[in-house]
Amino acid sequence: MVPEWKVFNQNGEMLANDKLPQSDIGFGNGSLGNISLPLDFVKEAGQFKLELSFGTHTNDWDFWVYPADLPETDVTDILVTDTLDEAAIALLEKGGKVLLLGAGKVEKGKDVVQYFRPVFWNTSWFQMRPPHTLGILTKPDHPALAEFPTEFHSNLQWWELLHNQQVMNLDNFPKDFKAIVQPIDTWYVNRKLGLIFEAKVGEGRLLVCSADLDSDLDKRIVARQMRHSLLNYMQTDAFDPAFAVSAEIVTEIFTEGDYDLYDVHTAGSPMDLIP
Repeated sequence: MVPEWKVFNQNGEMLANDKLPQSDIGFGNGSLGNISLPLDFVKEAGQFKLELSFGTHTNDWDFWVYPADLPETDVTDILVTDTLDEAAIALLEKGGKVLLLGAGKVEKGKDVVQYFRPVFWNTSWFQMRPPHTLGILTKPDHPALAEFPTEFHSNLQWWELLHNQQVMNLDNFPKDFKAIVQPIDTWYVNRKLGLIFEAKVGEGRLLVCSADLDSDLDKRIVARQMRHSLLNYMQTDAFDPAFAVSAEIVTEIFTEGDYDLYDVHTAGSPMDLIP
C-alpha cells in the first residue's frame, strides 16, 4: 500500500498533498516515512489538519502555525505594565487603556495550581493534590482572540499559556462576570477563575492576563502571538468591556489579603470536603 498525506486549512481546503514510499505495516512500532513541507503558505496564524491515509484507514491531527514575523503594534496609547499602581489607576480614571500582565504576581488564586492535563487526571483521584484545574472555557469568537485561532476549549496550542501558569480568583467579581479565558476549577470548590479578562475601570478600559506574555518571546511563539492579538484588539473600537469594576477589586488579585486561601488537600476521599 502507498500512504498518502494531505494538509487542509480550517475551511477544508487542501493546501498540500503527497505520497510516502510504498510500505506494509507490521506488528509493533514502525515508520512509514517522513512528512515535510514548507510553511510559507501561512500568512497569518491558523489551525490546520494533517490527514494520513493508508488504504481504507485514515488518521488526522490538528496543528497550528504562526507567522515568523509579526508587524509592530502601535502601543503609544496603551500602558503595558505588570503592576496596577497609582499611575496605572490614574490613567484608567482618565479614560486610558491598560494591559496588565500579572504573571507570577497573582496572590488571590495562587492556591489554584494549573497544569496542562486532560480531565481524567483530576484532583478527585489524588486527594485534591495538584493540578486543580480541568481545562479552560473560552470565547473563540471574542475579538481579543481574533489573531489567536482557538476552539472553545483547550488544545495543544494552549500548552505554553496554561502549563504551570497562574490563574486569578474572580469570586468577588460581579455574579455574571465571565473571563475571556476561564480555567475550569475542580468541581469540589468551583471557584470563578480567569486567565484573561477585561473590564471598565473608571472611564478607562483594562485587559488583564496572568499567563506569561513577556519572557523569551523569540522562542515562545504562542505567547508572542497571544500578546500580539491582545494588543491589536485594544487598538480597535471593539475593545469595549461590558462590565465595570473598581480598581480595588482588581488590585486585590495581586495583593496579600485576608481572603481565604484554600488548603484542600485531604488524606481521605475528596468527598470528605463536602459540608
